[in-house]
Amino acid sequence: MDRVRMGRHIDQLVKRREKIAATLKHIHREQAEAEQETDWLDRAAYESRIALLDRLNAWYTREMAAITDAFGRVEQDTYGSCLACHKPIEAHRLDCFPEAVFCGGCQSVRERLATT
Repeated sequence: MDRVRMGRHIDQLVKRREKIAATLKHIHREQAEAEQETDWLDRAAYESRIALLDRLNAWYTREMAAITDAFGRVEQDTYGSCLACHKPIEAHRLDCFPEAVFCGGCQSVRERLATT
């Protein structure tokens, strides 16, 4: 992979990491606020809100871990190589998903196997 394209992917990862960090802080503030609020009229609404915030927190935490892993692959000089077949991950795929670990073909196989 050329250095210019890798630089763009790293920039994308850095910006996304910053956005996720800000989003996680917001979610944590919302969780604390919801848990401190004792005047919930509807227990189901409270539980629904807490469950939603928990799911969002888990989603963004997984995405942050994927970005951290991508930075690890950059350091190990394996960024852009498919973890399954070791071929280069397509440039357009990394442009859209700079944290991608599988090429399009291997990802498709994984998704088919997950649905069966």
